[in-house]
Amino acid sequence: MQLHLITPVVPTAEKQPGDEEIHGKLWRVTGPYDITSTTPGTLPVHFHCVSYVWGPSTEKKGSFFNCERDISDQTRPALAAAIKAASVAIAQNESDAPIVEAFWIDAICIPQLEVPERYKTLESMGWIYSAATSVLIVLQRPIWHIIESVSAATSPRALTYQEMQILEQDTWISRVWTYQELVNAHTVFFTTLEPTSAGHAMRAEKFFNCVGFSLDTWKKATAQGYIAVLETFHNLDTLQDTLADRQLGDYLERTAFGVLSNMALRAFDPAFPQNRLLASLGALSQDVSWGPPSTTLAELAEKLMAICELKGDYSFIYTSDVRDPLPGKGWRPSPSQIAASEPANLVPVANWSTWGTQNGHRDLKGLLLDEMVLLKPADRIDDEVENVLEKILYGFPALQNSGIVINGIFRHKEGDEEDLSRVMLRFLRKIGFKGHGEPQVCKQGLFFSQLGLESYESVEIYAASSLRWTFGSPGLATWKRNGESRYCAGVFVGVSKTEVPQSILLE
Repeated sequence: MQLHLITPVVPTAEKQPGDEEIHGKLWRVTGPYDITSTTPGTLPVHFHCVSYVWGPSTEKKGSFFNCERDISDQTRPALAAAIKAASVAIAQNESDAPIVEAFWIDAICIPQLEVPERYKTLESMGWIYSAATSVLIVLQRPIWHIIESVSAATSPRALTYQEMQILEQDTWISRVWTYQELVNAHTVFFTTLEPTSAGHAMRAEKFFNCVGFSLDTWKKATAQGYIAVLETFHNLDTLQDTLADRQLGDYLERTAFGVLSNMALRAFDPAFPQNRLLASLGALSQDVSWGPPSTTLAELAEKLMAICELKGDYSFIYTSDVRDPLPGKGWRPSPSQIAASEPANLVPVANWSTWGTQNGHRDLKGLLLDEMVLLKPADRIDDEVENVLEKILYGFPALQNSGIVINGIFRHKEGDEEDLSRVMLRFLRKIGFKGHGEPQVCKQGLFFSQLGLESYESVEIYAASSLRWTFGSPGLATWKRNGESRYCAGVFVGVSKTEVPQSILLE
């Protein structure tokens, strides 16, 4: 990859073609900087990353820093706002750190011609954002005023319903790049495009802290189940999960499944479908891109899976993708998926916040997927498991105060005769499950497979025990066809912890 930065021109130097005057000072694109023998903590230069929304309008080629392709008309004002914000931000820093006057902004600093260096830089976004001194997020006026109000309060306050609605519609909150920027950033400041002589810079922590608090306050005040949050504040709920991943990033490794699940809930330009996988790659790896650059969705999917395999993370197996037809790889999502209007590469079977990992290891026979529980077919699920699922779906009285009800997924039952599997399927559809609607009934719960399994013989079903949701876990079905093993992912809802987990061989 190539690291280019925008830095101030020495006052005694002459202006060169491509230099731009911003706030009375000349700035120049410099680099590439040598990063081959450095780590993010030992870079020869410090810099800020600028985060902003491109929008639909553009400036023409050559209009800003002699750019070699059309860029967003928001790039120029975003950089100007970030330059002012950086000086304000350093004043808020209690350390004696020097002022950093170098900036990385995508439209200018990513190599602009269609050359390998461009693609390798796009694959290295995790490295770039984790190496930055801070990330300066440039916001539009409506959301900026809300964050400014929340951050000015001496104690946390809940957002109003109207404020939450404004945030819910904001493009920055919902875009795929926001996830990788936030989970990689060491320090985050908000600023705004609104011009002032001094500039703005607001630490992000107070706003971040109030997001989950506000969602929970609204849910309790309206006596709503969790499904109402998904339907009313989908983007804010996704942001809350992102912030949880950011907080836990120093302690817990992010899994491919967790990252892909969050990305599946975010927006990207359909004209650039590769952005979803590029942002996922940046969230999973803080390394500089290695190997040949990836120019297709299939190449990006392959690189993402290869990176995860090197770390022992096989959670990407729980995707709805068609499996690889190559011998010995039937368990693995195929990098080449059938072209479709919606994403088809590495799409999780369901999108919900997880905890834990899905490790695996190889031997001479194939891949051993660790900590898996064999699900036992039955005529009906155990009464105890059914009781647990009822509580998850509809809530239950608090142990210490029966007058307080812990909210479930739904507010209440819509009918006494409604079948548990139908209610659960309705929920799974809400969180992105598009597989077969008739579950496999097991003692431990219900398994909703991506494919219908009724016509297959010798089917075995497994649930992950080390990668979990509140209501169950991802799972895997396997069967034989013409002597070869076949696989598909699915969703297990229930309780599997009563069984002894084992490593299963995938051939």
